[in-house]
Amino acid sequence: MDLKELQRMTTPKLRDLAKESTDLQGVGGMHKEDLIKAIAKAQGIAYDESAKDINAIHSVKQDIRALQKQKAELITSNGDRKKLKRIKRKVKLLKRLTRHLAHDFKTAAAAKAAVPTAQTAPTAPTPAPAAPAAPQAAG
Repeated sequence: MDLKELQRMTTPKLRDLAKESTDLQGVGGMHKEDLIKAIAKAQGIAYDESAKDINAIHSVKQDIRALQKQKAELITSNGDRKKLKRIKRKVKLLKRLTRHLAHDFKTAAAAKAAVPTAQTAPTAPTPAPAAPAAPQAAG
């Protein structure tokens, strides 16, 4: 089993796999990426965090959820309007960041997929068409 197979699996299947094949504790409360990290570590599968933009997106979304909870608390308690405005602005910027991260991730994946096809294509130069000879004037 490799990392891509783990990423394709659903969270309930990952939890079942973690319970059956490893002796991990607390898998019921883990998120998908945490499960993948733990299973990969337990099974000795290499896990490259530097190339994982999905983790970045996930952490930004967690921040958004936390800010939205704060916003809801402020609204129910008729709290400070300036603080509410700051929270709304942070949420807006974080949502924009997730869109940018997702776009960057898609373009990087497309570029990565395009590289192998470019390497396998023959790179033989095509001969240039010969220019027609100019007719010589008789005379």
